[in-house]
Amino acid sequence: MTATREEADEFMKSGDYEAALAAYDRVIKLKPEDKYALSNRALCNEKLENYEDAYTDYAKLIQMKFNTRKAYLGRARCSFEMENYEGAVFDTNIILKADPENLDASALRGRAFVKLGQANDAITDLSRVLNQRPDDVQLLVSRGVAWVRGGAATSGIKDFDRALKIQPNLPVANFNKGVVFYLYENWDAAIEYLDIAIKQNPEYSEAYTRRGMAKLESSFHRTSGACADFKKSKEIDDEDELTLALIKNYCK
Repeated sequence: MTATREEADEFMKSGDYEAALAAYDRVIKLKPEDKYALSNRALCNEKLENYEDAYTDYAKLIQMKFNTRKAYLGRARCSFEMENYEGAVFDTNIILKADPENLDASALRGRAFVKLGQANDAITDLSRVLNQRPDDVQLLVSRGVAWVRGGAATSGIKDFDRALKIQPNLPVANFNKGVVFYLYENWDAAIEYLDIAIKQNPEYSEAYTRRGMAKLESSFHRTSGACADFKKSKEIDDEDELTLALIKNYCK
């Protein structure tokens, strides 16, 4: 078993998570309570986007009271990826109660608050982390979205621009700028930034949908152009309800 664990650890270090996962499975089959193997298997599953399996392992580690802070954070990450944002907040609350200065937990909770529409709470958490990590583009974009949802569009644009200054090829920042201009009925500016987002990521289905919506409103574009965008979005993601409804209503 020692050789198998050592083998698994080597796979883990080299980034071969599939091989590591298989090896840790063998270790745990022989010794189900091996905390180190469970911890590493959870991380392998998370890296492979097997979030349900990773969640289960992190939950077991919490029950075993092994490295609980990391286990709670891992389970919170899995909850976030599975769109269980309340669960992510629940676990990060536990971490922050014991360790109020934990920036990773604050960052994750802030992003979860954005998804839950709790703009002020999100801004508080994300601002605290950004004071220490000012170049974190993911958090800048998340806080920008929170500003916009809280009615402070100018502050949101500033965060998107800060993110783009750090990482110019960032489709999500241009997408969100386009959405802001759409919300404020500046259709052509919305189209301009959505054009950039699509150029940077040609498979950005939501950007095609939003650009099509802006084209419906713009006096410089026709319905046919909007429908072309909606249909392109559907090619990429044929289950998006908004896109399907727009095609049904506008594209004969």
